[in-house]
Amino acid sequence: MLQPLTNTFIALSVLILSGLFSSHQVIADDGPYVFYSDNKQQLKVQWVCNSQPVEKIQPINQVIKPVCGYSRDITLRQHKAVDPKVQFTADSLAVLSDIHGQYGVMTTLLQANAIVDADFNWSFGSGHLVVVGDVMDRGPQVTEIFWWLYQLEQQAEAAGGKVHLLLGNHETMVLYNDLRYVNEKYTKVAEQLGTDYTGLYAENTILGQWLRTKPVLLQVNDMLFMHGGMHPDYLALGLSLAEVNEQFRQSLGMAKDALKQQPMLNFLYGSLGPLWYRGYFREENSLTETELTQLLARLNVSKIVVGHTSMDGVFSHYGGKVISVDSNIKRGKAGEILLWQKGELRRGTVLGKKLPMRTLQ
Repeated sequence: MLQPLTNTFIALSVLILSGLFSSHQVIADDGPYVFYSDNKQQLKVQWVCNSQPVEKIQPINQVIKPVCGYSRDITLRQHKAVDPKVQFTADSLAVLSDIHGQYGVMTTLLQANAIVDADFNWSFGSGHLVVVGDVMDRGPQVTEIFWWLYQLEQQAEAAGGKVHLLLGNHETMVLYNDLRYVNEKYTKVAEQLGTDYTGLYAENTILGQWLRTKPVLLQVNDMLFMHGGMHPDYLALGLSLAEVNEQFRQSLGMAKDALKQQPMLNFLYGSLGPLWYRGYFREENSLTETELTQLLARLNVSKIVVGHTSMDGVFSHYGGKVISVDSNIKRGKAGEILLWQKGELRRGTVLGKKLPMRTLQ
């Protein structure tokens, strides 16, 4: 009679112990996080490797060699003053959004559609790649994506192309310390490095400064890009695209309550603003096609391209006036990329297929 009880006790003990161990799992390798010294003559570079913090002090002009986490050499560059330019022209475009830390899906998509080569280097020539916000939160490889985009920017510029990273609502949330959606890995990494996740992107960091140069609104050819969408009430602000970007840059990191106290910022960061608006796809705050046509005419563009609202691919809406590019990459399994070349829109898959656009009303 004792043997079954003994076996049951052992089984329960194993379950309890495995639960205890799972709550103290080894932190996945992460880094680097690069901080300027007070006099900006040296860098403090930090990683978490096998759950242990690693730190190096090195000259500001020295290549950062991988220790763990991101696996490539990083050549830092002097950050330019914020470029107020928001209008560009290109013969080829590739667009994706809402990557949310899913580095594997992103690399697969860009390789399959010849934006990068087998070694993850730029192969899109003079083309432009637009990432329409929300690299941050949810997934486990945000750091790798940011450093890769940081390097692709340099490679694209050298080839006559361009990489445009736009801010999404999740970037702005992290910068004002709303960490509800941060992957647990990064909470643990930040603790190991003696800060919170927002502190890893502070103004004294390379990636933090770099993010603070990024726009919210961008126009390429006759297409206007933003993370959420544009409601007609935007026009009442009387601001140019560049002025809106500057409003965001000056307010990044401001506490949410403080943002709400300023009417213009309350609108820009609110449900009708370009980071959060979903009215193209949902009944709440929706607009008619006539209202959309009038809005596009006032903005002098033919299309608005947005992420933020997840679907199972890239879609055309309102007779091609709105294109949605949040293709649920955040699930970490698949996704699509919008491709434009000399007026023709197609969608690219993780298998490299170039398919016609699909329409949703």
